Parts: sequence; C-alpha cells; structure tokens
Amino acid sequence: MREERSIRLPNINFVILSGRLVSDAELRNTSDGRNFIKFRLASDAPYRSGGEWKSNTVFIDVLYSLGRNDLNESVSQRLLRGTPVVVEGRLRYREWETEGRKFNTYEIRAYRVQILERSGAPKEEGIDLSRYEPPSEEDLGLPPEEMPF
Repeated sequence: MREERSIRLPNINFVILSGRLVSDAELRNTSDGRNFIKFRLASDAPYRSGGEWKSNTVFIDVLYSLGRNDLNESVSQRLLRGTPVVVEGRLRYREWETEGRKFNTYEIRAYRVQILERSGAPKEEGIDLSRYEPPSEEDLGLPPEEMPF
C-alpha cells in the first residue's frame, strides 16, 4: 500500500511591480502617530496579439508605512503623478462595509519604494526609500477601521 504524503507549500506573498503614479501620493497619519503614504500605481504589461503590440494596464493601490520619521512630508512631495517607481511588498486583500454597502480591494503593502530618475534627469534625482524604517507587522495589519484612508 502506498503511503500518502502531504506536500508542504511555503507561504510566499511577495510582489515586485514597476509603473507610474496615477496621482500625487497622499500622506496620512493614524491616531497613534504612524505615518502612511498611499498612491495608485499604473503598470503596463505589453503583449503581442495578431502580429501587433498591445498593452494591458493594471491599476493597484500601494500603502507604504514611513514609521515616525521626519522625512515623511519630503518623501510624499517626491511621489507625484507620473513619477516612475519600483515597489516591493506583499499583496493584501481587504474588505469593509460602509453604510450597508460591502467593498473589497487588493492592494500592495510596500516594504520598499524606489523612485526612478526621470528621463534626462541627473542620477541623484532617484531616491531609495528602503533606508527608511520598514513597516512592522503591526503597521501592515491595521484593521479597516484604523486605516487612514
């Protein structure tokens, strides 16, 4: 008789996405002093169909916890509409209810946001946000009623 083996799958939830900001980033604060930046990212995935190139654009919200540092405002001022970025984080599904209507969304809880330099800009224009305080598990798991958005 053959012994049944269960396959143990690793719990991997890691996303790397590049794109451009759809609008200026919003800086928000929670009641306990944690700071978040929220922005919407547009990411293109070109593909070939019938001999011609087409594009599938994905729009997704990104939340990035800045902790409690002094650079919050200057960082949010750099994340403007059209800014190219690379985001690393995890995908999260969230549900909530408002006035009897149910809503849901997928979003990226970012561990790292890399602002890419604009075309023709000097190299020092890029800023790597990974040196700032990474979000704690507590920051990433706020209940919907505590979300600053």
